[in-house]
Amino acid sequence: MTVLFWFRKNTRARERPGTLYCRVTVDGVPCNFAAGVYAHKDDWDAHGQKVRGRSDETKVANQRLQQLADGLREAFNLLEREGAYVTPEKVVLRFQAPQRRTCSLLEAAGRYLAHRTALVESGQLSPATREADGVRLARLEEWLTDTKKLALRPAELTQRAAERFVEHLRGRGLSNNYALKVVDALSGLLRWCVRQEIMDRYPLDGLRLKKEPPRPAVFLAPADLVKLWYYDFAAPTLRKAADMFLFQCFTGLSWQDACNFRASEHVVPQPGGGLLIRIHRQKTGTLTMIPFFQPAVELLARYGGERLPMPTNEYLNRALKQIGYLCGFAQHLTTHVGRKTAGMVLLQDGVPMTIVSAVLGHRSVAITQAVYSRVLPDTINSELAKVYGVEVLGMSTARKPFLREFTERLLAA
Repeated sequence: MTVLFWFRKNTRARERPGTLYCRVTVDGVPCNFAAGVYAHKDDWDAHGQKVRGRSDETKVANQRLQQLADGLREAFNLLEREGAYVTPEKVVLRFQAPQRRTCSLLEAAGRYLAHRTALVESGQLSPATREADGVRLARLEEWLTDTKKLALRPAELTQRAAERFVEHLRGRGLSNNYALKVVDALSGLLRWCVRQEIMDRYPLDGLRLKKEPPRPAVFLAPADLVKLWYYDFAAPTLRKAADMFLFQCFTGLSWQDACNFRASEHVVPQPGGGLLIRIHRQKTGTLTMIPFFQPAVELLARYGGERLPMPTNEYLNRALKQIGYLCGFAQHLTTHVGRKTAGMVLLQDGVPMTIVSAVLGHRSVAITQAVYSRVLPDTINSELAKVYGVEVLGMSTARKPFLREFTERLLAA
């Protein structure tokens, strides 16, 4: 067995200390976990396996590393003497066993998030999911601080305490459904604690919380998209923000996927002509294939043809609030409204729900149906006209699909 410490820099704030990780390897099989020691990159001596310096903090850090290495070797020797089949995970669990039972809920949350970070680095978990876990479990720390229960251990968390936690979240103005997402993150932490033998049983089996029915999808109508396309903004920054939003409306890409988009990597020609966007969704890893409609092609061409100058999600949402006010839209515009609009435009143009689901990269059609449960009258008429004809329905003419009509308008300009 070998024990190796390695440095992982702080990717969010490079001037801050990074985390030291411990890698236990048994018969060539590694297991990584956070050592709970922090250092600056320049202070880490990888060859000597220690933190450079003479300060008291440095001495404490090096003592911690030495204790870790000695404790892991002792755990390995104990397992060998017992005649057990030794794996690196078993060594780590045996070493941590005396400490796990006494750790607080917050300490367990820190270890759980470090474990989730390791899953991201190994490609088993989406970075967006790990980030969401961190944001939601920060609500747990806030509640424990407010109630002065920072020393609360996982085994001491009762169902009644979890209900009070939900009441606290609602009291902070959070929606009921978001509060349930926070509880789901807490549930994931507690189940991990059971697997790590920090606690004997999962305490929230009897907890029953009701979800509110989903709100109707917010989207822009085709006429609103035309108005936004031709609107003359006085500020160039608002024009750029409107273009970023319109690109989402004509592709269905989320803000993160639009940030990741590169024409040279993700746009491919179709055998029968036309272009297709092939991109893996950041959130789910699902491969999405999206027709690269002419409006989206023109928007990309305005900014060099390779990538979009996509601002931060927060900045873009602030700009969209101003844009919605200037254009007189009743809807509250956000980056996610652009994605919802893309799905609704396709449905209004008569594209089947299964195809819309594939274009948006949903994991199942049921998700798409839940979001777009409200069927529009125009969609009903256009679908029935395909079967019975406009004469039978008493319609003067069949409605031309919006994307076809708008594309013809752009090409004629």
